This record gives sequence, C-alpha cells and structure tokens, in this order.
Amino acid sequence: LFAFLVILSPKLTLLAMLVLPAVFTFIWYVGKKLRKYSERSQERMADVNSVLEESVNNVRIVKAFSMERFEMAKFFAATQRYFSSLLRMTRIRHLASPINDTLATLAAIIILYYAGSRIIAGTGEFDAGDFMTYLLAMSSMIRPVKSLSQIHIKLQEGMAAAERVFGVLDAEERVTEPKHPKRIERFCDAIRYEEVWFSYRPDEPVLMDISFDVTPGEVVAIVGPSGAGKSTLLDLLPRFYDPQRGRVTIDGTDIREYSLSSLRSLMGIVTQETYLFNDTIRNNLAYGLTDIPSERIEEAARMANAHEFISTFTDGYDTVVGNRGVRLSGGQRQRLAIARALLKNPQILIFDEATSSLD
Repeated sequence: LFAFLVILSPKLTLLAMLVLPAVFTFIWYVGKKLRKYSERSQERMADVNSVLEESVNNVRIVKAFSMERFEMAKFFAATQRYFSSLLRMTRIRHLASPINDTLATLAAIIILYYAGSRIIAGTGEFDAGDFMTYLLAMSSMIRPVKSLSQIHIKLQEGMAAAERVFGVLDAEERVTEPKHPKRIERFCDAIRYEEVWFSYRPDEPVLMDISFDVTPGEVVAIVGPSGAGKSTLLDLLPRFYDPQRGRVTIDGTDIREYSLSSLRSLMGIVTQETYLFNDTIRNNLAYGLTDIPSERIEEAARMANAHEFISTFTDGYDTVVGNRGVRLSGGQRQRLAIARALLKNPQILIFDEATSSLD
C-alpha cells in the first residue's frame, strides 16, 4: 500500500510522512508512561490484596481489639490508591486514540490544501480522480498505524506485569545445589556444627562461633531466650540457610556437598508455625507418601496423641481441615504436624517448639 502511494505521488507521500515522527514519538511517550503507571497500578492492587488477606486471616485479633473500623479505613485507603493509579493509567491509555486521530486529520488537511490548490491551479501531478484514489489509499493506511499504537500500548502494559513476574523468577537463589552433588542415604556417625557464624544483616550476627556434636540416638535440646537464634540454628541443618562462616557436617562431610533432596529426605521437621493443607487429615499426615497403609497413619496419629480427637469427627481421618487447618484448634494442628513428621520415620527429627500449643 505504501509503495502504491509512492507510485501515485512521491511528493504527497513524503509530505504525509512528515507527520509520522510526531505520531511515533507520541506513541513512544504514551507507552513509556503507561508502563510506569501499569507497574504502579499492579503494586497498588497487590497492596489491596495484602490488606484484605491480613484482615481475614487475623479476624479474631481484629474483633478482639474492636478494630473493625480501623481495618475498613485501611482497606478503603488501599482501594482509593489503587483506583487513583488505575484512573491515571486509563486516562493516558485513552488519550492515545484522539491524539493520533488529530495528527492524522492534520496530515489530511495539509495534503488536501497542497494538492487541491495545485489541481485547481492546473499545475498538479494528477487530476481530481487520481487525487481521490490517493486519498482512499491514504485513509486505508491510517487504520494499521492506529492499530500499531494500540499494540504498543498493550505491549508496554504487559511488559510492566512481566517485569514483576520475572523479578521473582530471576531472583538469585541463596541456597543452591552443588555442581557435583553427593547422595546421603543414612546418618551413621555424627552431626557437627563447626565454628558456625550466621547473620541476616551485615554486622548483626545471630549465631557466633557455634560448635557442638549430635550422635545417632541422642536427644539434644537447644535452650535460650526469644530471638537468641534457636530456630535459625536448626534451619541450617536442612539448608534453609547456609552459614557465612564455619560449616555443618554429617558423617564428616559438609552438608553443602550433598544434594538437597537426599539431605532433607533424612529429616522430619515440625516448625514453630504449623502448616496444614486444605485437605483431609489423612492426606495431611501422609503428605508426600503414596500407597501408605491406613494402619501406619493411625499408628503415627496415636504416637502424637491425635487419634482420640480425630475419632470424634464424623468423617474421622477423611475430615477436611480447611485452609491452614482453620477448623482445628492450635493444639490439634500441632499434634497433626508431629504425627506427619513421625509417619515419615526420619533418621533426624527436628522439633522447633513443636509442643508450644499443647496442654
């Protein structure tokens, strides 16, 4: 189509093309602004979801402190910020089309004035019929240019969303697999912490020069005040974190040389916070284990003193516990977590204040 316009009239086509730099500059400017506001709008939407999730998850605390109005005000403030950013983005998005139409109209007026005056004066390159043909071809070319601007706008909005997604996907992993990992099948000799140092922030060490041994069959209690680093010390063993100095070994080998899957397969962990899935008690206890007999599940529940309260439910082990175990008490959730760890029959059992909610 562009070649046809050039053939009909190179001068008019060149004259019309003078408007294109302004069009493309405007498209670039709008796309840049939209990308910025789209990213901000998504951040505001995330804030709204965060406030809503916190209010629902902590509804008992909200009611206990009579903070319903406070939470409503916080939610409305978050939604107002989201609305404002969304309105700003929508305003810029809808500004593109009328500006492009104005520039296209301006180009048409210039062409009409230039070519029309020359045709009337009898000095034009072609007659009125050829000129109408040229105008029809020119108008057919305007639609693709407008579509190009809309594609660019949508692309910039998508790029803003993609940046947030890839910001998570491309985040650097602090705990990585070794290049040539070893597998560990059994824990035979000892677990050793050798002069271990760890800190979450520079110059604020949580663990300083920690050294001790644990042998098979031994029970070791880590005692200390809140914030002393007890949970952090335990988290180094399954490599949730790596120490900045020193090392942790199993059977004389630095645990950073083992594959993460084989290392963690040795362990059963009950954390301070009890995590249960929105599934049945049976599936929560047998998490990750397939074709596990019901007898073994019941045996683990008995060992954790959970069988009695499970039996009182109408559906027994097929009772759905709800999101994060919301249908159970804190103590019941903790007993299920203990039973889940015992059912795995691990060689290393880690209890991180696993009985804090038990009577």
